[in-house]
Amino acid sequence: MIPPRLHAALDAVSAALLVLGPASMRRNAGLRAPLTAIGLGVAAYSLATSYRGRSPGRPIRMDQHRLLDAAQGAACLALARDVDDQTVRTMLRGYGAFSLAVAAASSPPGPAGIAIPAEASATDLGDDLACLRCGIVNVAFIGAAGAGDRNWYLVDAGVPGSAAAILQAARRRYGASRPAAILLTHGHFDHVGALHQLAETWGAPIYAHPAEHPFLTGRQAYPPAAPEVGGGMMAELSWLFPRHPIDVSRHLRALPEDGRIPGLEDWRWIHTPGHTPGHVSFWNVGTRALLAGDAVITTRQESLGGALLPQAHLQGPPAYFTPDWAAADLSVRRLADLEPRIMVTGHGPALQGDALSERLHALATTFRQHALPNDSRYLRQPS
Repeated sequence: MIPPRLHAALDAVSAALLVLGPASMRRNAGLRAPLTAIGLGVAAYSLATSYRGRSPGRPIRMDQHRLLDAAQGAACLALARDVDDQTVRTMLRGYGAFSLAVAAASSPPGPAGIAIPAEASATDLGDDLACLRCGIVNVAFIGAAGAGDRNWYLVDAGVPGSAAAILQAARRRYGASRPAAILLTHGHFDHVGALHQLAETWGAPIYAHPAEHPFLTGRQAYPPAAPEVGGGMMAELSWLFPRHPIDVSRHLRALPEDGRIPGLEDWRWIHTPGHTPGHVSFWNVGTRALLAGDAVITTRQESLGGALLPQAHLQGPPAYFTPDWAAADLSVRRLADLEPRIMVTGHGPALQGDALSERLHALATTFRQHALPNDSRYLRQPS
């Protein structure tokens, strides 16, 4: 974490460069005004920032300051796209990346989580289950390879742009067979990115918990992100992530109230709210396989490295998008009581064996110490 004094010095240098630098630009004169405005903005919010704790005369907190750093970095990267001059474009990209890096490096530690031994990484999910990583998120296939038409299921639908990869993986595993349904753990943007296209392509129903339906029928947006949770770049940029509803009403169905999944005799759904109101996990009683969605995850999702290059580390739900921590705590306890032998989560590698059950119990019993962020607006006021 960057010390406050160094952060203040970097802000002063950045403001000076952005204000004075454009005056010497002979080409791309149109950039002078926006760059100068960004520089003056950096100077203004830096002077108003309380770098050490709270100060009555400086109303901007460091979590707000980091958000502004990330915003001006994103603005410089956006400006660079429309610049013809290679030198200026490189400068803007470099400064934009620098600003984002400073925001991430200033981020406080995120949730601690629970360390996972290497032997807990799953090497075999069984004949009935497969997992596909789509960018920063996982989707799962329930049903043995070669299952006939309408005899297998897709769980979640990845980030936007995932449709081609999911369709290709489905063809490799099931040929031309279509799924019986698409099952949703929840409706965040990184779990429904290809949902509409896949449902239309396959003519498949979509099953979700009724409490999640407002976000899937265009009626309600998710609560704002909480970038103040810390942990890295994913948290700092979370205010930019889509949270608007989608509308898949034509295909949407409610999961049965009794926990059954139509057509899947060995599987049940379990209500695991906290990350979202209608979040569910899927549980196979016979194989003790758990599809946990984002109720628990297995990587430090708050950091860019943890999102892009997952390394096994048991965590609570992604902190920047979790508005009800009391419910999330109860959901982790509910999953730990199942004592799963295999677990696939929405983010991070799959886990298996005794170490999985032990670590999941440890997370449940020490949830406040290992899953909660140090700060979140939703710790003060759940949404």
